[in-house]
Order: sequence, then structure tokens, then C-alpha cells
Amino acid sequence: MRKEILETAAAGLGRCFAEETLRQQMDGVAEPFLASVCVGGTLKEQGLYYELYPQSASKGTIVISYGFTESCLKYHELIYYFYREGYQVAVMDHRGHGKSMREVEDVTIVHIDLFSRYVKDLHQFVKTVVGPMAQEKPLYLYAHSMGGCIGAFYLEQYPRDFSRAVLNAPMLGLKLGICPAWAARVLCDLKVLKGEGKERLFTQSVFDPEEPFAQSSASSQARHSYYLEKRQRDPDYQTSSGSYYWGKEAINAGKFVISAAQAKKVQASVLLFQAELDTLVKPQAHKKFIGRIADGTLVLVKGVRHEIYRAPNEVLEAYLERIFAFYGQDLG
Repeated sequence: MRKEILETAAAGLGRCFAEETLRQQMDGVAEPFLASVCVGGTLKEQGLYYELYPQSASKGTIVISYGFTESCLKYHELIYYFYREGYQVAVMDHRGHGKSMREVEDVTIVHIDLFSRYVKDLHQFVKTVVGPMAQEKPLYLYAHSMGGCIGAFYLEQYPRDFSRAVLNAPMLGLKLGICPAWAARVLCDLKVLKGEGKERLFTQSVFDPEEPFAQSSASSQARHSYYLEKRQRDPDYQTSSGSYYWGKEAINAGKFVISAAQAKKVQASVLLFQAELDTLVKPQAHKKFIGRIADGTLVLVKGVRHEIYRAPNEVLEAYLERIFAFYGQDLG
């Protein structure tokens, strides 16, 4: 295992939109451009919505597996930067998220009965949709939080699909405050046994349209505010909590993925970013996982919260530089 500390970039490199004019640049530049190249679709059997951003002379294709209660829309700024760097991008709304199918009536609740369904969904997407678009050029994974757990799980189950993977604060071990993991698991199991597995976790709540920046997982207030306004206008983006079944499966999945027997199956080169101020996932789980795979690097990003991709520009620009250098190692 290799360890690094991300060095922040000097201001004004121009890799990212200026935070003070982010809304204007996203609405006036990025969103219109992305809309002009986007190919949207649905995996009909599963009812899963996806977005493709193809370009004919690409360096490769980046597949995004995003986090708990997120959406394709939340990643449009990052997608724009990936595309501008010469990469095609493919992203799919997980079941229970965004514009994909819901397994419970309350659209603010994410429910899953088996975490492996996320992995199978992603594999179906990669096999039937992304593969033909990639045209035998390299496939790269970018996976955040819950999507990072899905991504790590995927790398173990389908080790030859991706040559390189970026895991951003992956959910390999949940921080549960003073509640030990075994106790949380027992509570979730009891709720499932009582037929209440689809109900909202008692520790979580409905969507807050006025979510304070201080309580968010972003470190850039401009990026937090921009997406929050989008969520306020569309119920599809207002998922905010998990079911007891989801809680049970999330705890189990993290433990399974970091086990030595599973981690040794990973063949891809992995770059794992860890946020110093993360309150949602355990850094110890990151160290265990990255230490058990053949080719892994752990990068600590100081002074930022869980969503490193929504950091201030001096961090975000350095972060993107490190990612592009990592993906670019396949390009010679």
C-alpha cells in the first residue's frame, strides 16, 4: 500500500469553474453543453435511468457509481470536467435513486433487500450499454461513498472490466456514532423480522429543502447551494434516508468487501481518496481494504468533508489533476 497527502493547487489554475460564478457557469455553459451531447436511456428490464456522454476521439470511458441518495444530476459539474479532459462518461441512477425505479412508495426512502443487486445492475449497465460505447478503449471507474462500496464489490466480482478505479471516500465501514456496528445490525435485523424493513431508519429524516451548509458533506458552499436548489425543484432528487433493510445490507456489504478473501480478487489499480473531516465512513476500513489489494494507493485529503468532489477550488483542482494523472498512466 502506498500513502500520499494531496497537496492543494495554487489558485487560478482554471481547471474548475470559479466558485463565485459557479451557478452562472453551470447554467450558462456546462449544462447546455452536456445537454447537447447527452444520450439518455433506461435499462428497461430493471427500470434504471442512465446518461451517456460519448465523444469519438476519447481517451477512454469513465463510469460513475455515485453515493447514497445522490443522482446523475449531482455529477454534472464533474462530468463536464471529465469530458473536457477527453473522456467519455457513463452514469446510471441506482435503483431507488434519481429517475430510476423505486421499491417503496415514499420517494425519500432508499430501499434494497440485497446490496449485491446494485453490483449486478452496474454490471448489466457496463456490459450492455457502456461496453459498446467504449469501443475497446480503456474503462475507468469513478465511485463515491455507497457507490464506492458498490465499485469495490464490483472490482472483486468482475475483476477484468476496469483497468483503473478511483474510490472517493468509499462506504466500506459506516460511522455510527456511539452505536456499535453489531447493535445497529441487530436493530435492523429485528425491524426486518417484524416486517418493518421498508420503513425509514430512525436515525434519518425526510428531505430538508433548507439543509444548512454546515450540516452537509460538501466543503464548497457554492457547490452545496447549487445542487440543493436543483433538489428543491424536483421530487426525484429528494431521496434522503435509507430503510432498515438498506441499513442492514450496507453494514454487511462493507464488512464483506474489505475481507481479505474478497479484497485479494481485485486486479485493477486503485486510487482511494480519504477525506480528513469525514463524519460518515471509517478511515480504518479504507486502510484495511487498500492494504489487502495488489495495487492500491491511499490519498489523504486534508481539511475537507466526505464529498471531496465538492471541495473548494484549491482542493478540487489538485484532486482532478491527481485523478487525470492516475487514469492517464494507461495512455503512455
